[in-house]
Amino acid sequence: MSETRFKIGELARHAGVTPRTIHYYVHIGLLPPPKGGGRYSYYTEEHLRRLRIIRQLQRYFIPLRRIKEALRLKSLEELEEEVARAHRVAHEYRDCLLY
Repeated sequence: MSETRFKIGELARHAGVTPRTIHYYVHIGLLPPPKGGGRYSYYTEEHLRRLRIIRQLQRYFIPLRRIKEALRLKSLEELEEEVARAHRVAHEYRDCLLY
């Protein structure tokens, strides 16, 4: 099975961020650096998953330093489950307020 590869612009588009944001996240250690080098560098599905988790956690006003710590301590699967659970709870709460 071949690995999905993204150029920075493609990754940014899929994640809903700018290439500049990706560079910043790599710089501060939220994202691993791209694979390859120079013109041949690319990002993977793992980068996309991490970016999606980061964006979702930011929606709950979690600071980047806390997100970085969570990414260090937990697997992507654990974080994806926790974010999904928080999302469900938030929607249930919102629905209770509306009725």
